[in-house]
Amino acid sequence: MINKRFVRVIFTALLVVFVSVVSIGCKKKPVDTSGYTYNIYTAVSPSNWNELTYQDNNDTQVMNFIGSNFFLFDFKFDNDGNIIDGKFDVEYSAATALEDVSDDYVGEEWGIEEGAKGRAYKITLRNDLKWDDGTPIKAEDFVYTMEQQLDPLFQNYRADSFYIGATIIHNAENFNKQGQLIFVDNYATEVAKYVIADLVKGDDGVYKLPNGFDVKFGLLDPLVWGSDYSISELVDMGYLDPTAFAALQALADEEGRAPVTDETIALVTTLINTDAWGNEPAENVPYYFMYQKQYEEMDFEEVGLFAPSDYELVLVLDKSLDLLDEEGNLSYKAAYNMSNLPLVKRNLYEANKVAPATGSTLWTSTYNNSVATSASWGPYKLTTFQAGKEYVLSRNENWFGYTANLYPGQYQTDRIHCETLAEWNTAWLQFQAGDIDNISIDVSIATDYKSSERAYYTPDDFVASLQLQSDKEALKNRETEGYNKTILSYVDFRKALSLSINRAEFAAQTTTSSLAGFGLFNSMHYYDVANGGVYRNEDVARQVLCDIYNIDASKFSSLEEAEKSITGYDLTAARALVTKAYNEALAAGDINATDKVKLTLGTGTLNETVQRRFSYLENAWIELVKTTPLEGRLEFEEVAKDKTWANDFRAGAYEVCMGGWTGAAWDPGYFLLAYLSPSYMYSKAWKTDEVTMEFTMKGAGEGGADITDTLTLLDWYDCLNGAAGAKYNFGAGSIEEAKRLTLIAALEKEVLKVYYTVPLYNNYGASLLSYKIDFKTYTYNTFMAYGGVRYITYNYTDDAWAQLVLDNNGTINYKA
Repeated sequence: MINKRFVRVIFTALLVVFVSVVSIGCKKKPVDTSGYTYNIYTAVSPSNWNELTYQDNNDTQVMNFIGSNFFLFDFKFDNDGNIIDGKFDVEYSAATALEDVSDDYVGEEWGIEEGAKGRAYKITLRNDLKWDDGTPIKAEDFVYTMEQQLDPLFQNYRADSFYIGATIIHNAENFNKQGQLIFVDNYATEVAKYVIADLVKGDDGVYKLPNGFDVKFGLLDPLVWGSDYSISELVDMGYLDPTAFAALQALADEEGRAPVTDETIALVTTLINTDAWGNEPAENVPYYFMYQKQYEEMDFEEVGLFAPSDYELVLVLDKSLDLLDEEGNLSYKAAYNMSNLPLVKRNLYEANKVAPATGSTLWTSTYNNSVATSASWGPYKLTTFQAGKEYVLSRNENWFGYTANLYPGQYQTDRIHCETLAEWNTAWLQFQAGDIDNISIDVSIATDYKSSERAYYTPDDFVASLQLQSDKEALKNRETEGYNKTILSYVDFRKALSLSINRAEFAAQTTTSSLAGFGLFNSMHYYDVANGGVYRNEDVARQVLCDIYNIDASKFSSLEEAEKSITGYDLTAARALVTKAYNEALAAGDINATDKVKLTLGTGTLNETVQRRFSYLENAWIELVKTTPLEGRLEFEEVAKDKTWANDFRAGAYEVCMGGWTGAAWDPGYFLLAYLSPSYMYSKAWKTDEVTMEFTMKGAGEGGADITDTLTLLDWYDCLNGAAGAKYNFGAGSIEEAKRLTLIAALEKEVLKVYYTVPLYNNYGASLLSYKIDFKTYTYNTFMAYGGVRYITYNYTDDAWAQLVLDNNGTINYKA
């Protein structure tokens, strides 16, 4: 699943990845036996490589080498053995067969209807899978691991990978959340969909909703006092609007329910939000509307993953997933959505479980955070790790790929050595000294080296963005005498910060080769992989950007031309927005006339690259407030947060960070989870499970009718991804991709227009490759990049390379 899961990325978390350039005339490779070491570096050392808990891109550094995949992408070759640019194949690796067995699991137990496809799969594993110590791996080990992944005692960070998004394992969420009682207060819009007229209490004294949740109406907090009132009693007491209640009663059936329509939703919303005199209830009115769900205890045998034999896994899904094409061959989704399942070594994992610390109820694990606690079933194993300094991966001789000689001529690398170097300048010196095999081209050397014969340019799916804190309570809590932060909670102020950034200039001055970016997606986000369909190239996606940046598309020959005119920079409009936000904040008492505004810019590592970017932003914002009431009243501070940078930002510990997301590039509908789910999004202040959007899905209703509805953003997301229980199924394969694109675009626009996330540039990596190594191809492939470690070849052994560096007085020249 690694290819599918997206991870947080901070701009300083630079891991040198596997890339290639045009080959050069190196010396003929000497004949010796000293071996081949691939030397790389990282700005931030990984903290763990546990598949069940990893959080950001740094943690995948080790993880990607010590695991294997059931199914893999590979280059597509012609009959002469040459790579066909832009094409791909999908091949078996740790698995030998995949079969759709949906027909075998039809019935209520698994929720599969007759004739359904893509709902249950049998995966046949190789019988020679082993851990690095020779311990055999069997199907039951994957079942055990999934039970640990979903264990409710741990609440592992990656558990929701199997009940949110494309891969929904049957009962995974229910097992993970068993024993939990979930409450939502004052959730008027959601309650309004279901709470119609006077509900009848169940035998347990709780009001029931048709969606499986319970509703309580209580004096003070019903959890404390346990006092329940019916709606009619609350109306009689004057706390709820009697007119709306009477109108609802007139619409209700004999069971006290009315159809869920715009009219009834509006009436219930009025009922909940107004009292007998038409006033909004005061904050101290001691009545709450609350709905709750109790997740029942259950056995793991009810979860849709089990092993009928030593080398067979059965996976039962709640949502269809097309892992096979019409001919029964592996589809790209097999390598994308189901490349593997997590796997831990049972005895080692059990030995590294840690009981809850004082004040906590959750168990944790120290598995895969040191050499002693690590296990590998991949091509390499961890042999050295010093936190903050270095790690070394060596060949895992028990890997099936070696023992079965599955990849002749490939995986030439014997060792991978990664050093932690926070400063690019330090890494640059080591690269020239032959100690690092590739390095990004910093803007400071771009003029001399961007035309080097060893330079390469790589696109990726990472959209670098500015994250702006907007939690009003968190902002107020960080204010000190004379210094204001609350103005950042005003959308006009955040929009002004965005419009004051010249993105093209920012990219040119602070990156080597990246381009200005304006949306959540870039040219690497495919909505139709098999046919090369790119989301950003569609008119509906271009219209979003035109709307957000106030471009009148009617003045251009096409939406493509209109989009090309976008700069995202409008200083005049930005200054007007600063003044507007300031005046409103002043009137509301959210800022004093003498206050200064201090913004704290945080990062993982405050290195030279980040400092350059922060300096640009600070200068742009100082320029922004000129001629506004905040001229001379804007100040900044910068802090380094190390590994906690993302969680600290989400907790409100600072106001501005530069980060974003990578992953799920071939499923933009799923990728939106990064911006809409409270579990992933940077901004905790934006309640996407409360904010509603009216949307019309053209031609998706009965008989081709349009469907128009108002749902929360998260509800629309669930519809888009065909989640179980969603009001509509607009998931992949259910309706035309062209229709799904309209909903993706509508949700992208909702994210962009609140300016919690401000796109800055589309990332292109510019790097230099050592003369020591080369790659299978020198043309970037969306599916395989440049081939990775699997296809790296060496022009020099370690000893021969060391001698070459010595012969060149310790410095290799890479200038053009």
